[in-house]
Amino acid sequence: YSQHDKPVADAVVARLEQAGIRCWMAPRDVLAGTSWGDAIVEAIAASRLMVVVLSGSSNRSRQVIREVERAVASDVVILPFRVENVDPSGAMAYFLGTEHWLDALTPPIERHIDRLLQTVTLLLSGQSAPSERPLRPAGGGLPRRRRAWVPLALGGGIGLAAAAVL
Repeated sequence: YSQHDKPVADAVVARLEQAGIRCWMAPRDVLAGTSWGDAIVEAIAASRLMVVVLSGSSNRSRQVIREVERAVASDVVILPFRVENVDPSGAMAYFLGTEHWLDALTPPIERHIDRLLQTVTLLLSGQSAPSERPLRPAGGGLPRRRRAWVPLALGGGIGLAAAAVL
């Protein structure tokens, strides 16, 4: 997210944590005196899923774009959560052009955050919606070798949030 979207990002993290999904969020979880960039890169590399809070501000944020690029390079599933009626453009379009996103354009935002929670839970469990084919191979789990962090792309100089599997 960009700083402009911090209230939405905070609400998403609060809802995920309320549901038992532990979240990592900068600056909250960046140890003072350590490298901010290292902390973000490590969180992304250890992730299975990234939620991008997509708005006009995050679409233009170099920091958010860098974080999304790191997720793509690390083979992390990306789930855009569109909070403004904007399409990804430029580098963001390059990285998110093939991803299906969740729209959160109409009030109340809480309803959309609940849907996001359901989707994140399904993706982390390797299950799919009843009408969809499973996202996982027969062996179970998402086809990822990562530990249980789920970053919520929170950039724009603010940081990154990640959530652990239940």
